[in-house]
Amino acid sequence: MRELTSATNSLVKVFRRALAEGVTHDGWLCGEGPHFLEEALKPDARATVRSVLVSAEAASKYAELLGRLPAESELAQIPDKLFQQIAGTRTPQGVAAIVELRAVDLKAVAATRNAILVIACGLQDPGNMGTIIRSAEALGASSVVALAGTVNPFNPKSVRSCVGSIFRMPVIAGVKPEPIFKILRGSGVRILGTAPRGTVALSSANLHGSMALLVGQEAAGLPPEISREADELIRIPIRAEADSLNAAIATGIFLYEVARQRKFQYQP
Repeated sequence: MRELTSATNSLVKVFRRALAEGVTHDGWLCGEGPHFLEEALKPDARATVRSVLVSAEAASKYAELLGRLPAESELAQIPDKLFQQIAGTRTPQGVAAIVELRAVDLKAVAATRNAILVIACGLQDPGNMGTIIRSAEALGASSVVALAGTVNPFNPKSVRSCVGSIFRMPVIAGVKPEPIFKILRGSGVRILGTAPRGTVALSSANLHGSMALLVGQEAAGLPPEISREADELIRIPIRAEADSLNAAIATGIFLYEVARQRKFQYQP
C-alpha cells in the first residue's frame, strides 16, 4: 500500500475529479464506500478493480476487504482529512475505487435469443436511472441503454441508487438513436414504447421473443421522433384522476409483466 499525503498527487487528483463526475477520463467507473468495492469484487461482477484509495482509518477498519483485492490493483492510503476533502458524499466512509467495466457489444446483446433491452430516452433523474438498472437486473433484462441526451447511468447518484446492479447489468451510455434502431431492426427485435395513451394495454400485450422497451422522460414521455420508431405503444391502465406513473416504477411494472409472461424463467 502506497502512502500519499499531498492533495496535488496525481492519483489523488484523478480520484477527486472522478468522484465528482462518476467516471475517469478513460471512462472507468468511480465510486465510494465499502459496499461499492465489495460489489465490484464479487465473482459475477463485470468489472476489474483498477485503483483503490482509502483513508488511514478505513485502511484498518476494512483490512479484510482490502485483502481481497487482486494483486494488480493499485492501493493507496491518504490522511483522513484529505479523504474528506475529495469525497463526494457528506459522510464518507474512507473507501473509493476506480473500476473498469467490461465493454458491452450492443449487436451481440440484440442478437441474443429472447433479448430484453431497456432503452432510456431522455430520462433526466439519476435516481430513476439507478432504479431502472436495479429493476432490469432483478427482472431479467439483457441490457440497459441510455440514448444521447439521457442522464449518465454512471452518475454517482445513479450508481448509488442501483445498489450494485451496475456491476452485473450490461449498461451502455450515450448511444445515438439512428444506429441503435438500425441494429434492433436488423436483429429482429420488436420495439415497444411506453405511453400513457398507448394503443395496447399492458395486460393484452404479447411480450414474448426479443424486444426493446423505450422509456421516456419523467414528465414529457417519449419524444415524437422516438415514439414513431415503436412497433407498438403500450400503456399501463391507471385511474383517470392520476396524471402518470413515475418512469422507474412504470418500467418495473412493464418488466414484471414481461417476466410473468415468460413464467419467470430468467436467462443466465
